[in-house]
Amino acid sequence: MAINKAMVTGTDAVMDWFDRNATSPYYSVWADRKQLLFSWNDEDEVRGRNKLEDDLRAIEQNNVSDLLTIKLHPKKEKGGFITDKSPINASLNFRPTELERPMYGMQQMAGVGYNSKMESVLERVLETQNAILTKLNAEDLEEEEVEEDKGVLGSIMNSPHMQTLLMAGISKLLGINTAEAVATGLAGIDNADENEAITILNSLMNKGVTIDHLRKLDQMGTVQLKSLLAML
Repeated sequence: MAINKAMVTGTDAVMDWFDRNATSPYYSVWADRKQLLFSWNDEDEVRGRNKLEDDLRAIEQNNVSDLLTIKLHPKKEKGGFITDKSPINASLNFRPTELERPMYGMQQMAGVGYNSKMESVLERVLETQNAILTKLNAEDLEEEEVEEDKGVLGSIMNSPHMQTLLMAGISKLLGINTAEAVATGLAGIDNADENEAITILNSLMNKGVTIDHLRKLDQMGTVQLKSLLAML
């Protein structure tokens, strides 16, 4: 069976055909009907055969896969050169090396059904990866915001001015003399109350309470502040 118009492929196959069919040492190898590659028009059979094999090996090693033709000639050409007009008694189409065959992917072999299934799987994988990346990015952003909030709150609590405002507000809520409370400072509040105050302040600030709000509370009169507290 011909392989893409070639009866055989490779130097060994051509030499095997030559040994079985040559009745004389004369031959020629052609790229097409008019392009002669090389030939042998001498009576030395051994040298002629060796030249044929060496030339074919060289072509094969260069990965030439073009369709070539070897022709066997029954007699020596008197003019010294074999031509396309020289008589022949046998010929063979061959390729020095095999043709490169296209590599078909699995989806091409399996058909449309496989292609659709693979696309669905890939889409689900991409969706899962995107969901994981989104969650990780959100967690990183949340951690950064928490750290930032802690840093802002820590700076506020370490501010003497803020401590004064807190003491003033707490003093008004408890009905304590403001000046005395400010003079006493935070030392008059035990650790538990101080921690609770910080926690409550942090919660309020997370809900939108600002220093301006605390200033307004501090500026309220006692009666007005107690009235406000009575509404809670």
